[in-house]
Amino acid sequence: MYTSSSSSSSITTSTEQENEALAHRFHMEIFQKGKIDLADEILTSDFVLRNPILPSEFTLGPEGVKRFALGVVDCAPGHQFTHHDTISKGDKVLIRWTFTGIIKKEMLGIPPSEKPVTITGFDLFRIMANGKIAEMWQQFNVGGWL
Repeated sequence: MYTSSSSSSSITTSTEQENEALAHRFHMEIFQKGKIDLADEILTSDFVLRNPILPSEFTLGPEGVKRFALGVVDCAPGHQFTHHDTISKGDKVLIRWTFTGIIKKEMLGIPPSEKPVTITGFDLFRIMANGKIAEMWQQFNVGGWL
């Protein structure tokens, strides 16, 4: 069980709304629109993406996220991210999302295909008081790629 050391009672609704907007930018601007350099602006230098199937080259710092995003944008041109639910409390934001697209190039060992894929997942972001994302825990259905 994760216990936050921050006091969520000190975080206002407007801060939670700002945190939600920041988490949405992570998906919609970096991964959807390919604005890769935004990672330097919105992530801490020691950012960690916690996903058990991703190699560390994709999970550590803004540079790792840039590599991951470039891979996604390159392997699935025309892909679409959809946010279904966003929940925030204190310094955390949870987003339930769907990725749809056609994998045109190999990604994470998954071969290209002309078959459309749908991947659903959850991302839990931890946002620092300075307005940068420090950590993200990610789970998604790998079976959607196969």
